[in-house]
Amino acid sequence: MNRLTQTNPRPFARVQIHEPAKQLTRGFIIKEIVKSWIKKLPFFQEMDYFRRRAYESPLFDITVKPLADTLAEWPKALVLDITNRCNAKCTWCPQPKLENLGAMKMSLFKKIIDNYATRGGVIRFGTFGEPLMDKTFVEKIEYLKQFPSIHKTELLTNAFFLNEKISSMLIENGVDVEISLDELEKTTFEEIKKMSYDVVRTNILKFLELNDAAQSPVRVNFRVKSSLSRKKTMEHELFSKITSHRCTVEVTPIEEDSISNWAGEFNKDSFYEEHMDRSDITKTFNHKQFNLTNSAPCNQLWKWLVVNWDGRVVLCCVDMFATEVLGDLQEKTIEEIWNGPVLTELREKMVQRKRFEIPTCQDCDLHLGWQNLKVYYNEDGELVSTRNFIS
Repeated sequence: MNRLTQTNPRPFARVQIHEPAKQLTRGFIIKEIVKSWIKKLPFFQEMDYFRRRAYESPLFDITVKPLADTLAEWPKALVLDITNRCNAKCTWCPQPKLENLGAMKMSLFKKIIDNYATRGGVIRFGTFGEPLMDKTFVEKIEYLKQFPSIHKTELLTNAFFLNEKISSMLIENGVDVEISLDELEKTTFEEIKKMSYDVVRTNILKFLELNDAAQSPVRVNFRVKSSLSRKKTMEHELFSKITSHRCTVEVTPIEEDSISNWAGEFNKDSFYEEHMDRSDITKTFNHKQFNLTNSAPCNQLWKWLVVNWDGRVVLCCVDMFATEVLGDLQEKTIEEIWNGPVLTELREKMVQRKRFEIPTCQDCDLHLGWQNLKVYYNEDGELVSTRNFIS
């Protein structure tokens, strides 16, 4: 048996992933239309702002503490940044400023996986760089086959290197794929991401065709962070082509302030003015503005463990410059870091609502309170059955 999923069935697929494409598309479009309509209701932003403010107040901490304690025993997901190199130079990403570039050596990868497989969980490739730029990526996927305890594997990619050979390999090995597509218009895409739109488009459509034809298709999700409105995004020709296949799509228009400030490393206001000719996107009751002031414990310290290409474990998925290093997997085990003094102290600070004493967290607008852990994990600390991706 040569599929990861044959050694251990994938229990997380949504029912809709096996529905006919037309049904999936129709349901998705209806959902997006309803979402767009709701967001336009009078005072919706204000009501949602106060709902989150109440729900993530200390009053409700007791409802999530038992789950957090369970998750603190072992990381249910391991995010491996096997390389921080990236061919795209997205205007909203500080990656081009990175100086310490590299790719994870196979020896280190095997050491980490051997350790993680003792209890297992989810492996997710990619966060700061493009995983498919790692020349040993295929070898790394092959290595995972022998570990049934690693019951789910995910890849985050910009699809530039998602050629037919790689696509077939991913499908054959049951690797679920999340694609950061972002812009749909060619001119805007190439201006923002600094890479070929035609290559990405061709790769995506071929990959979807191969996946539809596969006996056991993998789960596929698109992140569409477009400068187009939600309505225009859904009317776009490429959007229609994508949603005619088995996949899900997250539409987050930039006008709804979907861009992260990367813990203060990126100036969003300048981007909005320069690339969108807008200065009114950030509003008083915007969710990202609430994230900047929310003192609730951040879900990231319990949700997963983020590992740099060189083995250093960093605070979270926005700590691109490794400002908060929790330990080094070249020297320590996963358990020693996950339950070690550094991360334990940081969790205690979070529980005490001292988030702003942690440098990386002071200016982060991606901050989500630990109530968000319930979106991903059930009360037993297992991934919720309806979750397609841990992202």
